[in-house]
Amino acid sequence: MKRASIIAATALTFALQAQAALAATVTDVSAEWAGYWNAKNLKAILTLYAPEPIFCPTNGKSWSGIAEIRKNFAGLLAVYDPRIVLASVRSESSGDLAYDTGSYEEVVAPVKGGKAIHAQGTYLFLFKRVGRGRWKIVEQTWTSFEPAKL
Repeated sequence: MKRASIIAATALTFALQAQAALAATVTDVSAEWAGYWNAKNLKAILTLYAPEPIFCPTNGKSWSGIAEIRKNFAGLLAVYDPRIVLASVRSESSGDLAYDTGSYEEVVAPVKGGKAIHAQGTYLFLFKRVGRGRWKIVEQTWTSFEPAKL
């Protein structure tokens, strides 16, 4: 009887976790991304992406795939301590696709000291449900209200 109770409790726990993953909104994933970015947790950031994502920075060419995103993020995080705040304006989903768009404010301080960079602009995350129904980032785009002052 005790073993049956443990099995039932375990099954219920997995079912609730799966339901919670499906209930997570795309704005939750956007907020997770910002939290991981601020914590400089590259490993956690990369778990939020779908296979073969595209990242469109405010300047320069797009980065295609996890390897290129990892390389560029690692380079940035080695040099800067970011503090970003996202403000979602609109998010919608239809079937297995969704988006979250809004504005951001970010202060990026050089790790070795120096003048911090203040940036503001807009963002767009495009999501797709993958795996067990979790929202994953398939494309991410940033704009800047004005050119970065380096």
